[in-house]
Amino acid sequence: MSAPSPVSYYPPYRSRSIFGPLLLITVGVLWLLPSMRVVSLHSLVQWFGHWFPVLLIVLGVARLLEHMWARQQGQPTPRMGAGPVVFLVFFTIFGLIARGVSNVNWGGIRSEIAAENPDLGDFLNWGESYEYGENFAAPLKPASQIKILGMRGNIRITASPDDQAHAVLQKKIRGDSKENADRANEATHPKFEQRAGVLLLDLTGSDYQRGRFDLDLQLPRQAGLSVSTRVGDISIEQRDASIEAATDRGDVSLEQIKGDATIRARGRSSITARNITGNVSIEGTINDTNISDVGGTLTTSGTYLGTMQLARIARQVRFSSTRTDLQFARLNGEMTMEIDDLRANDVAGPFRITTKSKSIHLDQVSGDVQINNRNASVEVTPKQPMGAMDITNFHGEIDLTLPARAAFQLDAESLGGEVQTDFGLTVDNAHNASVAKGTVGKGGPDVRLKADHGTIQIRKQ
Repeated sequence: MSAPSPVSYYPPYRSRSIFGPLLLITVGVLWLLPSMRVVSLHSLVQWFGHWFPVLLIVLGVARLLEHMWARQQGQPTPRMGAGPVVFLVFFTIFGLIARGVSNVNWGGIRSEIAAENPDLGDFLNWGESYEYGENFAAPLKPASQIKILGMRGNIRITASPDDQAHAVLQKKIRGDSKENADRANEATHPKFEQRAGVLLLDLTGSDYQRGRFDLDLQLPRQAGLSVSTRVGDISIEQRDASIEAATDRGDVSLEQIKGDATIRARGRSSITARNITGNVSIEGTINDTNISDVGGTLTTSGTYLGTMQLARIARQVRFSSTRTDLQFARLNGEMTMEIDDLRANDVAGPFRITTKSKSIHLDQVSGDVQINNRNASVEVTPKQPMGAMDITNFHGEIDLTLPARAAFQLDAESLGGEVQTDFGLTVDNAHNASVAKGTVGKGGPDVRLKADHGTIQIRKQ
């Protein structure tokens, strides 16, 4: 009798779970909403970061119902492949990232980025850009001060033909949709407000963070003025009172100001100031500077990275930076200063400078001169009446050109160099130094010159 043939065993068929398709449908719907402009991508990320746990609960409930249905039918629980599991893991990770991103103050971050880089700030402002414009005029009550506050945008101020303020405001507003931009436009209608004797025009509220607002404003000439903006240029003309201008990133231009002018700039600004009757004060991080026809003093401090051009400053000039301290009484001519070079003509002393690695060329300087320099040359041509001179230069030459009939008391010494003179004085080359001392003519102001490894030349004109 033959043995019975073995019975083949086939495991029960396990259908695939609907979890994978449900997950794909969910993700597809989420990505379809911004592409159909139902919601913006920004809003979707915020919504997903807040509600993605609910989606996980719904998908989990679907999986549980699927399991219970299979048990009722006496069938094994539908299997879920590795693909949906991996996709679910990434879905959860993305949800956690979206939650963290949605809690960040992106408006504040964009404002900070825009202060450093306006183009990048514009790029990071999500949404389309929409342009609007408006004009308004307002009578201004007498005030000791007018204050303009801006966030992003150029501000230009000129003289008003009457006692009113006339404004033209150009807006570039970014929004998720035209409707949102329209609402932002309606929320940004600035007006003057009276606050403790100050007329205030404020463009810095939260409604102004979503765009750029360029303001062209005409104001009565007589009121004092303070203008500031975080990102944008400031231009002020035709004022009959003192002004203040401040920008974190932008250029400043002032012209025809009858009063003092104070300028503060942080983001490598260029400064122009012409025809200022009072004192001018500048501080900050500055690129190029062009100052001319100032009736008062000029005081500058901070970091200067470009070219400074000065002309006709009626009173004391003071300049202070990390490399250079400069002071003199008046500038009748012109001065140009760069990182490694200073040239000036018709300067009234006392002239004092302490610097390094900067070539100095002074022509027709009057009064006392005191120079302390290193690693560059010094050239000085004084005019009569000649003042006292004290010039020290390390690792650089000193070239002094004096009137042929000048009278002075000379004390010149070069360590490791030479002393050359056209005035007939004896040069002592003993030891390691060249020394020239003596009285020229009937004597007069002291001329003290000291060089280290540099030639000293005292020439006749």
